[in-house]
Amino acid sequence: MLISMTGFGRAEEKIGDLKVVIEIRAVNSRFLEFVMRLPRGYEKVEDGARTHLQSILSRGRVTISMNTGTDQTAIGRPRMNEELLLHYEQIANRSAQILGRETETLSIAELLRFPDVITYDTDAEDQIKFNDAVLNLIQKATDQLQSMRLREGELMEEAILEQLNHIVDIIARIQHEDSGRLDIIAEKMRKKLADMTIEGESQLDEKRLEQEIVMWSDKLDITEELTRLDAHIQHFRELMKANGDAGKRLNFLLQEMNREANTIGSKANSTPIGHAVVELKNEIERIREQVQNIQ
Repeated sequence: MLISMTGFGRAEEKIGDLKVVIEIRAVNSRFLEFVMRLPRGYEKVEDGARTHLQSILSRGRVTISMNTGTDQTAIGRPRMNEELLLHYEQIANRSAQILGRETETLSIAELLRFPDVITYDTDAEDQIKFNDAVLNLIQKATDQLQSMRLREGELMEEAILEQLNHIVDIIARIQHEDSGRLDIIAEKMRKKLADMTIEGESQLDEKRLEQEIVMWSDKLDITEELTRLDAHIQHFRELMKANGDAGKRLNFLLQEMNREANTIGSKANSTPIGHAVVELKNEIERIREQVQNIQ
């Protein structure tokens, strides 16, 4: 079963007197990377969240945000950093002097909004319990995220299987057009060489002629390419069923399929086959766009 790299999970809960909201968003990416948007002081929660997600996800850009509102008193007692408060005020006054303005005193409300002027002292044991509760909430949001990724993966799998069936139909058309094609080409070559023979000159060297025909037949034969395409499609289906995080390998197979299609187009020397190859490459590209979002 395929797993999408995109999804969203949300969980909220009242922990003590504080309402905590966790949101997790995931989008496609070549590698697994995290963006943590948690309040300062929750480094241990970040580490736990990263470890948990790494056990589930293998690729994607994952953003985790934590919102606790504005009621910070619910998780600790406020404490003012007097030295830092005075430092911010001095910086503001000095900035006004540099800019040639009259010294202005910032309001108390403005000064208190600067980072770390107000901090909250929390009992260590209470903080550990709070962190554990937040991690549990992150796991709930992760479960929701994973459910969405699985649902999207199922939808993509259905679409890709339908497109693979189209490719199989196109290959069958190419094989039909290819039936007897080399014999027709060989006969045309014999006729053309016979017409070029001037009356009275020696007859064509039949052995040499057949060697030339065999050589050209090898150059124009697309049997191996069609066989490899069939093998790639079979392997593609097997990977889809057996491995949910096969995105990179599926993308590699699509590159190989596109390479075989190009070779068929260049070797076939046939307008109907050329048109079919264009359709084939179009279907491969449609699948590739889907695969870019597979874990």
